[in-house]
Amino acid sequence: MTAYPLTDVTLVLGPPLHDSPAFRDFQQLAADGRGMADHPWVSHEHEAVNSLTVRDGTVATHTLLETIVGGVLGVAVIIADLERQWVRHADGGLYAAITFSSEDVRPRAAGRALHEAGAIEALNAVGASLSSLDGRAWLAWSSRTVTDTPDDEQTMRITRLMGTIAGVLFDGPDARDVPHGPAEAAEVDVTGDLLRAIALGCRHAEDSGISLVAELRWLRHRDPLRVEWHHVHLDAFFLAALPAEQVEATLATGAPGALAFLYVGRDRTDRLKVDPFITPRFHRELAVRTYLTAYALQRLAPQASRRLLSAMRITPY
Repeated sequence: MTAYPLTDVTLVLGPPLHDSPAFRDFQQLAADGRGMADHPWVSHEHEAVNSLTVRDGTVATHTLLETIVGGVLGVAVIIADLERQWVRHADGGLYAAITFSSEDVRPRAAGRALHEAGAIEALNAVGASLSSLDGRAWLAWSSRTVTDTPDDEQTMRITRLMGTIAGVLFDGPDARDVPHGPAEAAEVDVTGDLLRAIALGCRHAEDSGISLVAELRWLRHRDPLRVEWHHVHLDAFFLAALPAEQVEATLATGAPGALAFLYVGRDRTDRLKVDPFITPRFHRELAVRTYLTAYALQRLAPQASRRLLSAMRITPY
């Protein structure tokens, strides 16, 4: 079994360059362990993180974070997913931070370059220049690499996770009954299930506190889900890049649910073209894959995702 490197890259937004009463008060509350959810500095840093990470439209546009990373690596990059969080720095302060995995960076060669210490050194060199422009004393980049080795426990966890997602989609309080006999299954219209999977995937993309989502986030880059997640990302990129006229053309071929089949992935679409008969097992597989694509698309390009949701008349929130 081959060990596979996974690198998490973190950018910590340092303190303001000049004295800030709001920052000092926030740090004092943090040191005292008191609540800070509505503190002005939280709002300030929320806006700062958004200015770096929010994508304005499709993947044809780049975030400021992608521009910085791409400038250092010498290639235009897309960061398909990231985490926003608060971290304790070496100076004891609590700071806003952004973390992303090398596996979420495209092109993949750029992601592999982030395994190298030289890339982090170069990012910190740029950060030293950008920090003063951003009115901060410093911006700190760091990385942490772990090796993922295939094992039976991960395989079992991934199998349970896929079963859990299917259970939520088909056995939850809002799920209609799914036929189990082959004769009935042949007449099933899966469109409604795909639409529900899209809605749930988008909703879960915005709520990392759900245990199912936490498990997905940990396992998505581990073996054996890694290859499948790469294909999920490819489909999310395709959907995020769809021009408005193609969306309208797809809708013109049928009901709003016609777009939903773009979420199931090329391999499964090809299987449907060869044999439109859908077994109960394949029915669930289509819905789970649709959920994963919707989740990835919402994380990658929320505006593009919402445009498709609107076209399909889906309200996930």
